[in-house]
This record gives sequence, C-alpha cells and structure tokens, in this order.
Amino acid sequence: MIYNFYIFSRVRKCLCREEWNRTKPCADVREEAKLVSGLLITLNSFAQQMGPPKTMGFMSYSTPQYKMHSFETATGYRFVLTTDPGVPDQHDCLKQIYADLFVEHVIKNPMYQIGEDVSKCTAFTTRLQSFLQTRPFFAMLMSS
Repeated sequence: MIYNFYIFSRVRKCLCREEWNRTKPCADVREEAKLVSGLLITLNSFAQQMGPPKTMGFMSYSTPQYKMHSFETATGYRFVLTTDPGVPDQHDCLKQIYADLFVEHVIKNPMYQIGEDVSKCTAFTTRLQSFLQTRPFFAMLMSS
C-alpha cells in the first residue's frame, strides 16, 4: 500500500507531496515534510559514515509500520515514497517517475520555474497519480 509521495529540492524544500491510503490524517503537512526531509539527510549521512567506501546513500529503510523508499538525482532532487513494510524495493519506480514524468512534464515545461511547487504542473500530477495507482500494491497491504 502506498501512503505518501514527496519531491524535495536540493535545498530541502518540499516541491510536491501527495497522500493516499493513510489511516491517520496528517495534522501539519509542512511539519511532516520537514521531518521527512531531516530524516533523509540523517539516513543519508549515516549510510555514508557506516557504509563501505564510496557509499552514495540509502535507498530504503523499514519499520514495522512503514517503509521509506528514496531516490536522489545527480542534481539533488529527492524522490520519496512511503509504503507499508511488505512492498518490495521501489528505487526503479522512483527513477522512472523522475525520468519519464518529472523531467518530461516539469523540467521541460517552459512555464515551470525551478524551485516552484510542482503541483502547478497538472500534467505531472495527473500522470503521477495514474502511474502510482496502477502499481499492484497501491491500495493493498503486502505481507512481509
């Protein structure tokens, strides 16, 4: 089951946030985005310090309640998906969202200003929702 999707800029600004299938509504979206961004920075730093030489960062981590999948582009954008813990690795899914949806419908959009809220790019958000809703685990709990 997919819970949230985020895109963060290289300066940690939340450019996009989508939510589905959550049982507990978010009380403060801005605060939640800050917490997720800070967690990404911490986990990335931890992975680089504890991992073997040339460790680039982390791709996912799990708790008993959820799993966070992450993909960072060469330009510093971070794509994040939170799911139930039984969902398999989504690194390739996030790469596909970046390459096929974000680059095509946001970066190449002449009306888009770098650093703006991505939700203004309706072609992107519509295709993102369609893409994620067709994933086999979109609204189904996966067993670990």
